[in-house]
Formats: sequence, C-alpha cells, structure tokens
Amino acid sequence: MSKLVAAAAFAVLSSAAIAAPAMAQSTASTTGTGSITVIRPLTITKNADLKFGTVVRPSTAAGSVVVSAAGARTVSGGVVALASGDTPQAAQFTVDGEGGQSISVTIPATFTMANGVDSLTVTTTNNLAGSAGAQTLSNALGSAGTLSFRVGGSVPVASTTNTGAYTGTFTVSAAYN
Repeated sequence: MSKLVAAAAFAVLSSAAIAAPAMAQSTASTTGTGSITVIRPLTITKNADLKFGTVVRPSTAAGSVVVSAAGARTVSGGVVALASGDTPQAAQFTVDGEGGQSISVTIPATFTMANGVDSLTVTTTNNLAGSAGAQTLSNALGSAGTLSFRVGGSVPVASTTNTGAYTGTFTVSAAYN
C-alpha cells in the first residue's frame, strides 16, 4: 500500500509541476519612447521673371519664341527677335528650408499671357534634375538648405496674333515630401 500511496503522491506532484507554467501573470509591461524632429519651414523666392523680349510677328503662317531654362532666346517660323524692349531671360526661383530634406516642386505645364481679350499660351520648361517631385535641398539636417531653379518657356506667335504687350502669371510652389 505504501507503494501505491507513493505512486499517487508522485502523480499529484508531477501534474502540479506540469500545470504551473499554464498559470500566466495577469499583467505585462514594456517601455516605449517618443521622438520628434523639428525642421524650418519652406520659403520660395522669385529672383527673376520669365521674359520673352520684343518680337515681330511673322508675315504669314506661324512661328514661336522660346526662352530656354538657361535664358537663351530663339525664334522660328518667321518670327523676328528684336534687341529692343525687355532682355529675354528665364524665371528664377530659390526654395529655402531644412538641409538635406526631400521636397516636391510644382511648376505649371502651361500658363496664359493676355493682352485685353487676346491671349497666348506658354508651355513651360525647367532645369530641375530628375523629377520635380523628388528634389533635395542642399546641406544636411540641422543646417539651412536651398534649391535654385529656372523656368523657361515657348510661346506661339502667328501672323494673326494681335500686337501689344501680353502678360500673365504662373504659380510655382514647393512642399516637403
């Protein structure tokens, strides 16, 4: 009988030892951290306007005036470029913000210049390297950073284009990615 009692006692102790891990704690905890990186706001400055200068419209058909992003003016299709009037130039902009940060620059593909009820559509170009949506400000985090770029364009001039001074505006913007 003592062997039977000893075997029963061993069985009870063995099952208690096995059941012990099943009894988990009712609470647990760990530590988290918080962080923030504060950077300077973006600003954008216009340094120069896009100017096509003064041209003579073609006597027949149509041509165009192009100002490259580098600022060089070319004419085609019978349009004659004059040295008088505004000196042709590309528009120039500078974005300032936190160094090393990725930004998106938005430049409209076209804009309209008007002279009363008459209008001309300008198709823009720019000298940004790569995608306008993936630009990087100079320098590193903790320092001021900049990105300068130019905007040129092309405007058609037909023999039927009314004479006069055409003007228009376009909006260039930048945002952190």
